[in-house]
Amino acid sequence: MSGASVLASAHHFVASNNTFNTTNNTFNTTNTVSRMIHIHDINSNSTTSDGVIPLMPNPSNRFTGQTEVIAKLKKHFFDTKKRKFFLLHGMGGIGKTQICLKFVEEMSGYFSSVFWIDASSIGTITQGLKGICNLPAAQSSGLDGSPESALHWIGLLKENYVMVFDNADILSPAELEAYLPPGRGGNILITSRNSTMKNLTLPENSLEVTEMKEDDAIELLLKASCLDPFSVEFQAQALNIVKELSYLPLAIDQAGAYIASGATTIGDYLAKYSDHRKTLLSHSEFTGASKYNRSVYGTLELSYKEIQKRAESNDSHKANAANSARFLLKLFPFFHHEGITEEIFSYAALQEDEETCNSKLPCASSLLDRRLLPLNKSGIWDNFVFREGLRVLLSFSLIKKGSSDGIYAMHPLVHAWGRDRLTLNKRTNCCLMAYITLSCSLRWDISQPYGFQRVLVTHLRVNMEYFKSDGSQNMVSYMDDAYAKFGRLLQEQGYFKQGETLLNKVLDTRKELLGVEHPDTITAMANLAAAYRDLGKYKEAEKLDIQVLDERNRILEAEHPDIINAMGNLAATYHEQGKYTEAEKLKIQVVEARNRFLGVEHPDTITAIATLALTYLELGKYTESEKLWIQVLDARNRILGVEHPETINTMGYLASIYHELGKHTEAEKLKIQVLDAKNRIFGEEHPETIRTIASLAATYHELGKYIEAERLKVQVLDTRNKILGVEHPVTINSMGNLAATYRKLEKYTEAEKLEIQVLDARNRILGVEHPDTIRAMANLTRTYRRLKKYTEAEKLDIQVLDARNRILGVDHPETIRAIAHLAATYHGLGKYTEAEKLEIQVLDANARNRILGVEHPDTIRAMANLAATYHNMGRYPEAEKLKIQVLDVMNRILGVEHPDTIYAMRSLAATYQHLGKYIEAEKLDIQVLDATNPIVSTPWVIATPGTTTFQETVATIEESTQPSRKRRQPNFVPTMVTGKMPAAIGPDGRPLKKRYVFL
Repeated sequence: MSGASVLASAHHFVASNNTFNTTNNTFNTTNTVSRMIHIHDINSNSTTSDGVIPLMPNPSNRFTGQTEVIAKLKKHFFDTKKRKFFLLHGMGGIGKTQICLKFVEEMSGYFSSVFWIDASSIGTITQGLKGICNLPAAQSSGLDGSPESALHWIGLLKENYVMVFDNADILSPAELEAYLPPGRGGNILITSRNSTMKNLTLPENSLEVTEMKEDDAIELLLKASCLDPFSVEFQAQALNIVKELSYLPLAIDQAGAYIASGATTIGDYLAKYSDHRKTLLSHSEFTGASKYNRSVYGTLELSYKEIQKRAESNDSHKANAANSARFLLKLFPFFHHEGITEEIFSYAALQEDEETCNSKLPCASSLLDRRLLPLNKSGIWDNFVFREGLRVLLSFSLIKKGSSDGIYAMHPLVHAWGRDRLTLNKRTNCCLMAYITLSCSLRWDISQPYGFQRVLVTHLRVNMEYFKSDGSQNMVSYMDDAYAKFGRLLQEQGYFKQGETLLNKVLDTRKELLGVEHPDTITAMANLAAAYRDLGKYKEAEKLDIQVLDERNRILEAEHPDIINAMGNLAATYHEQGKYTEAEKLKIQVVEARNRFLGVEHPDTITAIATLALTYLELGKYTESEKLWIQVLDARNRILGVEHPETINTMGYLASIYHELGKHTEAEKLKIQVLDAKNRIFGEEHPETIRTIASLAATYHELGKYIEAERLKVQVLDTRNKILGVEHPVTINSMGNLAATYRKLEKYTEAEKLEIQVLDARNRILGVEHPDTIRAMANLTRTYRRLKKYTEAEKLDIQVLDARNRILGVDHPETIRAIAHLAATYHGLGKYTEAEKLEIQVLDANARNRILGVEHPDTIRAMANLAATYHNMGRYPEAEKLKIQVLDVMNRILGVEHPDTIYAMRSLAATYQHLGKYIEAEKLDIQVLDATNPIVSTPWVIATPGTTTFQETVATIEESTQPSRKRRQPNFVPTMVTGKMPAAIGPDGRPLKKRYVFL
């Protein structure tokens, strides 16, 4: 140990036969309420101290839980032959004192003496030691009443005593060490908010006390409230309260005291808490079991007062550290309480927006407070003072370290206290200061890691909510750089409505202050157009994209990079509108221009090729798409490396192409490779890894491995719930994806429940007419059909078709699919005439053929559906004609052995039977058997006239795991009425994937 000892000038004392046992004599501390006994002249031969005997308070009779901590203390101190130390550290109100009291009570037969010292200051320690001098055993040893003599006397004791230094929060380890008794006997137990006290005990002899377990917290609240702990109703109400109080023992005990007083019921407490949190957590009348008569906020204020005291110190280093801590306490409560990363301040310190901001526009960068953001001579952020502030906050447990370096968190109640202690005006100013810091930490370019931006958007959304809750305005005052950057960030992270609001304001303000033709105004138009694309407002996006392209063509030279970018943006909007031919034309121009000016291996050229590959995919040009993706993958492998994120993503896209080509095994193999790489590079819970797991789950879905797909999709949903939150758009997508697999597993009730949840969330978050909301409606109709709820399905199908007609137009592929789905519902209702009319419309050349072409998968699917309707209506010749066409196209495009081709054969064979063409039917049946099951000789049962029960199914349009603006069209799975027949057994001994059968 280091540090000066207070015994340096002590007299020589001899103590013998001093067996003062606090558990067995007059001063029985375990049966005495917390009080102080004043000692006057007891022994005329000794000096009487003016101190008071420090008596150990009793543990609360409501003490609950913490059995593991107490067990660890018992194990540590049991069977000791030499002095042992232990530290319990943690935030104020976490229950450190109560744990020590309970531990000492349970060990009352083991410790001969217990010396309980209030270590909240040097003064209280000195007073306690002087009081110990007045103990009879100490008096008989002739102590002179000084703290030094008390420590010397304790150090000479031969018995197994324990000395507790409670609340050693303010002292440094060196200061406390000076008051440890000499010698090697006895035991020392310390409680402190300052984890650096482990310097006295060794790290392995310390333990952080954390929040209560949920069941223990509920039990404590009901005890403190004097309510029946076995009541299920009370337990349910208590659960909500302890969650809101974040399982902090002092806050829970305080809440119980308030409920027990009759001021409120347990059922009404949270409403009272919501309106009067500051009063309830700071009122001295309801301090619960605190042995120091302090409320939750009162406990925290003690720490702040000490920091304030240090800020006024003549020691400049101590003062600077304390002032840094005070400054951080103004910012941190206006971020999210978790994930407060040092990167925010590092990026903010190095921001350059102030130099580039237009002087006509108000900018956040000009208002940044740089007190903690100085740069050194090399232009690098000097974080010394910042780190000193963190050190002070950590020493009082006002913050704690996160899972990795440079990340910090605040307990939710400390976080709330940081805001509640401020006046309204100061809260507004501090909230704005945090907002500006966040803005300055965000870069205009894409150089920052995705993980940082994910964290940043969480802090931003919380900050904006605090601003709204405290002010009369819904938004922070306009600052151009902040609005523009945050609008883009919110949009990219899936918060489309919030992003649109900010970007709209940017465009309006720039038009007014800079003019319509100013480059910054045109950039604002382009950004807003991107937001409109994400919101599904394609017409508005198209209008702005065309305006941007026209303005840039007029102002800039031909083939200027900004013109090429504008063409690419307009092409993206055309793609989303289903105008694939127009999109293809523009994208080819973009690729050619970038090839010419940037070179074939420039990243922007490669990206342009990738986007063209996506459009080829939508046009059903799978071979061309595959060729381009292989080109992109080859370039990224060579330029970026095999394990670069862009390379990994390209592998994922190529795997998707394999899906479309029916190469599901190759797709599975490639996606497993992608998943392994992302696990290795990003970690298991990184968004990129989760996205790949979702993609692999989709592959399993396509392969008919629905159990495996379900397992992965549940994992994805659970992770996204935890990381992104229940209502994040990507989490909602995951719910929809899981529901799709539930449908395949015939878990229709579970699918329906999830899809209703998805639809409700999208209605609320995205709005009734967002494409994802309409898609959720369409998904629910499919489940309704499976559940034979045709009336509910019909109502939603009509709604979907009306919305797609209005928003996308009559020729959009999604509109055509909506018509097909309504036709399928009419099948279920037995309205075959209405179904026929719609299916002819779907197949009509003026709608589908003109856009996609005769041989596009959706066109073939439409033929097959119409053929099924003719079959059901007994119009077998018309059905035969269409089914021959379908089979001919599939043979040519997919090949004879492709599963979809085989099922087309089966469907045509069934129609041949109805027509009495048994020889043709038999010939096809033999072809089917040879193609699908060369090993198993048992033939499939083929439907015969009059014996087959038909059931309607619809096209499976799986939700994409990608954000909506990158959503691909559905996989090609021909959809028809199915006949009931046993599944074929494949070469591996498992049933082949169930397919829709053409009848």
